[in-house]
Amino acid sequence: MIRPPRLRPGDAVAVVAPAGPVPRDGFAAGAARLGERYRLRFDDALFAQTGYLAGDDARRLAELSSALADPALRAVFCARGGYGIMRLLPSLPIDKLANDPKLVIGFSDVTALHAACARAGVASVHGPTLTHLGAIAPAFTDELVVLVESPAPPPPWTGLRAIAPGRATGRAVGGNLELVTRMLGTPWQVPLDGNVLFLEEVGERPYRVDRALTQLALAGAAKLAAVVVGDLTRCIATDGIGPPAEEVVRERIARWGVPAVENAPFGHGERNRPFPLGGRVAVDAGAGSVTFLDGAVQ
Repeated sequence: MIRPPRLRPGDAVAVVAPAGPVPRDGFAAGAARLGERYRLRFDDALFAQTGYLAGDDARRLAELSSALADPALRAVFCARGGYGIMRLLPSLPIDKLANDPKLVIGFSDVTALHAACARAGVASVHGPTLTHLGAIAPAFTDELVVLVESPAPPPPWTGLRAIAPGRATGRAVGGNLELVTRMLGTPWQVPLDGNVLFLEEVGERPYRVDRALTQLALAGAAKLAAVVVGDLTRCIATDGIGPPAEEVVRERIARWGVPAVENAPFGHGERNRPFPLGGRVAVDAGAGSVTFLDGAVQ
């Protein structure tokens, strides 16, 4: 796995909107924080809206492709998630990223872009988008800056709850549960065998969480090294029928026979600690810990 060069204060970085429409106020708050450290490069076309997308596919593809290929830019920050990146995957020049590796940062729908980075053999960062960065505590901005500027791994996560016992080590993959399952059976499928799968979700009813996890089981989740579950934000039953999403997750994942923990500090809630995707990670379910063994940059 190629680790991109570390960022330095004052570096030029791209901000792109390859998925859903970007709210100006939320963007401004995140840009103010990130702009204190780096030179943000973006075009006002980023605020375009075509239905539930930040402009049509051609606009979003051109913006993202240009950012990935521009040697003057040292990282690509996504403005928000939502939906739309999967539509761009077949046309992205992601293979060029291995020749000029740069960090891709984001979460939610950006899970699809992380999968493309992994296919190119380049590490990326699961972390806040600009709109989320402006809505959560400043400490998460500080953590993100440290992660992208230092080759050291991020601090371990402790105090997690065990879903299934055991210890395991593997490479970190995954992100949003819906995206991970939608890419199964495609060239961008998140590799399961021997890896540590990170999962979070937002706004999905418990039975849909059940369906997605069952699909993962049918696709070979038992071959995973371990599972780390983050926030399940607003994953509630609108009709009041059935168990909570957290209970569904415990029941489904416990059947996979691999070490698993929950309550990890990432996702769509008020905490979203950044971590490297593609790097090695050790999970100790008994101790309730996740230890990152690699950094995101070199």
